[in-house]
Amino acid sequence: MRSILRRNIIIAFCLFLPVQAGAGSNGRPPVRSSRYVNPSPAKHWRWLERDWGTALVLRPYRSYSSLFIDLDKDGDFTLWEEDEVKLYRELVRRSVRPGYFLIELTGYPLAAFSAYLEAEQNSSYQYFDVSQEFNLIRSLGAGYQEPWSTSIFLGQLATFWDLDEADELVLAATGAAGFVATAGIQQLFDNCVVKAEWFRIEWKVKGEGIEGGRKRFWDLKAGYRWYGIPEISNTISLSLKRQRTDKQSRGTGLSDNSMAAMELQMPASEIGGGFSRVLLEYARFMPFRKILAGLKVGFLYEHRRPYEAETGAFGEDKVKSWELILQPMVIF
Repeated sequence: MRSILRRNIIIAFCLFLPVQAGAGSNGRPPVRSSRYVNPSPAKHWRWLERDWGTALVLRPYRSYSSLFIDLDKDGDFTLWEEDEVKLYRELVRRSVRPGYFLIELTGYPLAAFSAYLEAEQNSSYQYFDVSQEFNLIRSLGAGYQEPWSTSIFLGQLATFWDLDEADELVLAATGAAGFVATAGIQQLFDNCVVKAEWFRIEWKVKGEGIEGGRKRFWDLKAGYRWYGIPEISNTISLSLKRQRTDKQSRGTGLSDNSMAAMELQMPASEIGGGFSRVLLEYARFMPFRKILAGLKVGFLYEHRRPYEAETGAFGEDKVKSWELILQPMVIF
């Protein structure tokens, strides 16, 4: 009976697979061309001679609401250069003088739901046990360190131009570089919500481009995280994510229609003592009619003191742990 119920719950849950939009938003209207980048947000207006905008995105893994202000009255600047490396080098150089401000409230619904279900509805949570070491709901919400956060981005945006087949200038991609400050008052440890103020400061640079059904995206961040918990070491972090998709391609290479991500954290007080957190993720997509459907597989390694839900405290000794992440994904 329990196995039948678990199967029916899983089938029903899969009907709500996460949807990933084909492009993000940064407040710029789309270009009337086969190449376009970042459609306009849900709401956009001009006030005090500057562009303002808001966006609201609701997804199972990550949902967010944001407000942006273009600090430059003339809007984001454009770059033209045959060497893509030089393009981003120029973007990074200009990001020292911020021209773009964004504040964002982010939530991780499945991560928060998994922690709630295990703590408050443990019998229902156990229906998703595949083995003693693996729970489907926990796997869907794994990899996130907090149930929600508030962040501020201060930096520069840029548009990159290219020539099409008719030798006409078209918008080929967008880039962003600057500083991101993120904070919250709750964190996730061992699928438990722990009340503790935390703060993270990062420098990031990213690029995104779309041409027809093809999309490329990459994001690089380096920073420092203050956990605000004596038992957990503050860390230096580095993360890299890249995605390449094509709705018309059925290529079999590892980089075809795929997403790969890596996150590394090392205790700031123990440089050279090994990583305290390593997150590796890889997703593969297959075209299905007008969408891309796929599965993200990840492995999370942590070396820290475990959190004990029964006592509401961290253990005395550091423990090495591994966790499997399985997350279905859909791209429209």
